[in-house]
Amino acid sequence: MGSDDTTIRTISRQYASANDRRAWLELSVTFTLYLAGLLTALSAIGTLWILLPAMVLAATMGLRLYMIQHDCLHRSFFTSRRMNDNVGTLLSPIAMTPYQATRFKHTQHHTHVADLNRRDTFEIYVMTVKEWADAPPLTRAKYKLYRSPVTLILVGPFILYAFLRRVPLYGLKTGIGDLVLHNLLLAGLIVSVWAYAGWPGVAVWVGSVYIACVFGGLIPYVLHNFEHVHWGVKPDLDMETAALEGSSVLDWGRPFDVAMMNIAYHDLHHLNAKIPGYKIKTAYDDLEARGLITSEKIGFIDGIKCLRWKLYDEENSCMVPFPKGPPEPRAQLKA
Repeated sequence: MGSDDTTIRTISRQYASANDRRAWLELSVTFTLYLAGLLTALSAIGTLWILLPAMVLAATMGLRLYMIQHDCLHRSFFTSRRMNDNVGTLLSPIAMTPYQATRFKHTQHHTHVADLNRRDTFEIYVMTVKEWADAPPLTRAKYKLYRSPVTLILVGPFILYAFLRRVPLYGLKTGIGDLVLHNLLLAGLIVSVWAYAGWPGVAVWVGSVYIACVFGGLIPYVLHNFEHVHWGVKPDLDMETAALEGSSVLDWGRPFDVAMMNIAYHDLHHLNAKIPGYKIKTAYDDLEARGLITSEKIGFIDGIKCLRWKLYDEENSCMVPFPKGPPEPRAQLKA
């Protein structure tokens, strides 16, 4: 990574300020495209060549609104704290997650990034090689099922956002009012879709949510589950190492960067979460040009291949696949 973290932090702070005019432009364009995609899809039921691209557009812009809510969670999208919170709350039915509850959980994630002792704060749980060796057969079987691509990408994200995020237990710490408001707003969105296009329209909306969940599930996986990701234990784990080596950069092309509000530059985001998404690529390019940051960049195909990594090897500081062949007896593994 960078040779001078103090310089990295100093330069990154130059970009850690919101621009309200840019923020409103990003929000208005994204919401307009989302609404256009959803209304086109609802109006084109039965005409697949229009319906499917419109669903993809709605899913993409819905995911982009989720990224905007993510910036609001850090109160970095607008200059006003209240505006961040208000917009983040109003975006919650499209983002499919209650604002204050998610803010609480996401703050924990940033506080404990790359900390083996606080893996509960991550979207995707990781076992170490030693834990795997010591685990009973039932625990191994559950973890294998959990870490399968079907669970993590095709099924899990949709279950999480469609059902579990309605009343997350950690949301009780941030107030029941936030959860009630979120679910009322979501109910209003669903009723509006039903009023416009009936139950087939609701099915189309659910389909667009599913598309967003699948692609949205892959993004955080690759950001934190690449081969050379660094995990450690505090106090030996310092913030700079955790941020810059505990996250990757997704080298998936400029269209992806634009569509996803530059979420790809995640190591810098973890180092300074106050840099809004519409500025972070410029900040990253500046640091890279100065030779101060050298990230782990992962292309799309290599990102798909990251799904083979299942366990963290503490001795070699890398992710590894499951051991080949039937598991050895636990007593033999400990010998």
